[in-house]
Amino acid sequence: METNDSLRGIFAFVQVVESGSFSAAAQALGVSKSHVSKLIGALERDLGIALLMRSTRKIQLTNLGEKYLENCRQALTQLREARNEILELSEVPSGSLRVTLAGIFGEEHIAPVLIEMARKYPSLKVELDFSSRVVDLIQERFDVAIRIGDLSSSTLVAQKIASRVEYVVASKAYLKRNPPIQEPSDLIHHNCLGERPHWDFRHRGKKIQVPVRGNFRSNNPRVIQKAALAGLGIAYLPGAYAFEKIKKGELVPILENFRQEKKDIWIVTPPKANKSKNPNVRLFIQEVRKHLSTSYSDLMF
Repeated sequence: METNDSLRGIFAFVQVVESGSFSAAAQALGVSKSHVSKLIGALERDLGIALLMRSTRKIQLTNLGEKYLENCRQALTQLREARNEILELSEVPSGSLRVTLAGIFGEEHIAPVLIEMARKYPSLKVELDFSSRVVDLIQERFDVAIRIGDLSSSTLVAQKIASRVEYVVASKAYLKRNPPIQEPSDLIHHNCLGERPHWDFRHRGKKIQVPVRGNFRSNNPRVIQKAALAGLGIAYLPGAYAFEKIKKGELVPILENFRQEKKDIWIVTPPKANKSKNPNVRLFIQEVRKHLSTSYSDLMF
């Protein structure tokens, strides 16, 4: 079993090798050169082997010293990792955590995580900003953003956490009284709901963009869902607003052969240098991943 003296000897031994000399190691450890020599001498006597071959110009590892050095480095790395892990776990979240997000994904899968964090850690002040615009995290001092789809190039750090599917849907009543829809270009003859002037599709690996128009505009997907259920027209909806209605037969998916690929959902944070100093952000990301691993199906989003 290792004693305190032998552990000090191990630290000194590794430091001597990495520093290249007893003098440099002593300076790094904040002790005298003679003290370093005594520590390593005691370690060698305890092991019953020579670890270093000393000369006036340089130090050199023995064969057994090389093997022992490798094991010592691994052990010290594990000790540092264990220390860092327990320090992280011991940090009690406090201060502020500002998150910008939007839509039903944020409502259903991000907000509950933050509510639970606020309940568990009363010293943590959580602020959620539901906004459809792209917020400047650094300028507006947000810690985290949840973003969907392709990301523009920036210095921000992005981590993929999920994906979602979008559906083109209409009610049976609407489809019954209007011309058939077999390909995206047929949409020109239909009342397309929502605020987007173009709808995107994909066929045989190629992106297709189709101009659409209609007499009902809104940037709220839940409202557009209601309009589609009422038979007003065709809607292009995230799966969260369409999937259950499709299962119940209240909405019918169309143009399935032209459906876009899944859109990725990201956690975006300021540069790593800032994030690594913020235990609130680190805990938030950890809790979101845990939550999504048990409650989220990308078929629904």
